[in-house]
Amino acid sequence: MKDLVNPNLLELMPYKAGKPVEELQRTYNLKRIVKLASNENPFQIPDNVKNKIREEIENISTYPCSDSYYLRQAIAEKSGLGIDNVMVGAGSVEIITMITRAFLNPGEKVLTSEKTFIMYKIAAIETQGAVSFVEAKMDDEFRFSLSNIMDKIDKMVKIIFLTNPNNPTGTIVDGKEIAKFIKNVPDNILVVLDNAYEEYVTKGADYLTGLEYINKKKNVIVLRTFSKVYGLAGLRIGYALGHPETLSLLSRVKAPFNVTRIAQKAALESLRSDDFKNKSYELNQKNKAILLSQLKGLGIKTIPSETNFLMFFPETDISELNEKLLKEGVIIRPLRAFGVPDAMRVTIGFEEDNNFFVEKLKTALGK
Repeated sequence: MKDLVNPNLLELMPYKAGKPVEELQRTYNLKRIVKLASNENPFQIPDNVKNKIREEIENISTYPCSDSYYLRQAIAEKSGLGIDNVMVGAGSVEIITMITRAFLNPGEKVLTSEKTFIMYKIAAIETQGAVSFVEAKMDDEFRFSLSNIMDKIDKMVKIIFLTNPNNPTGTIVDGKEIAKFIKNVPDNILVVLDNAYEEYVTKGADYLTGLEYINKKKNVIVLRTFSKVYGLAGLRIGYALGHPETLSLLSRVKAPFNVTRIAQKAALESLRSDDFKNKSYELNQKNKAILLSQLKGLGIKTIPSETNFLMFFPETDISELNEKLLKEGVIIRPLRAFGVPDAMRVTIGFEEDNNFFVEKLKTALGK
């Protein structure tokens, strides 16, 4: 069958998700499972969002609004932009693949940092093969090095992805640095600011949202998601903010009816109150500080984070440690696929779940 397939796909390894909770319970005969692997919000969505989902079930037999009009309108109003500055996708992952399909031509390249979200690499290779993907070295603090990225820019670079805060390191680049970078990047190179974890950034930090560029620079796109702080990961919905001309071109590769009715209604309702978002932020700040202290107290190198997860270096065989934790009912994320084979990533959960993880980690490490 290999001679029938797109040859670019042979250069890809399938995305490997973790074991389902139910499968882990059956395999190891476990009563309690704590899943802290996917950077999900530990809270259940609020009742007003649940009610909208229940109401919308009555309309499942009909297609959704193809251009997510009412949701785009609400996002635009909340962002201080126009409706033509907004495009909605089935998670920001869909929009990432749309960007490479729409703008990456044969011979051109996607440029980003090492140790970042693996979908940029997958999208680039799927579109134009492995030669189209270029990584720059991080700095010593596991942050994107914008100077190293700038040094990699040549006439074939077409798209630059900047993940801020970054997954899986949890680090951010100061807003002034990104502003200077965008100013110096040629206008014929697309700069994509992937801000999936923006809502978790510490209030008052020097952070650049990118909104000030949307109508000024056609080569800047900002990505956001409802999967994290809004708790809608299971509905797969995210969005892009950009210049109307840029998004109009991007829309040519958007599938019709790409976002479900339920996802649109749930996201729209989520925007109507900041209470849930604020509650999620506060819990995350509190429990992240506690968990960071606990890991450091075990003598484990842990990277301070501006997200809802922590990256840590246990100084042991990661595969063996991961298997030990799974047998104890703890699911976290080894980071070999992200280019950090000696590290793991743990999501910030409720305090009791974090404590369960820490106790099982101590057992697994013999501490």
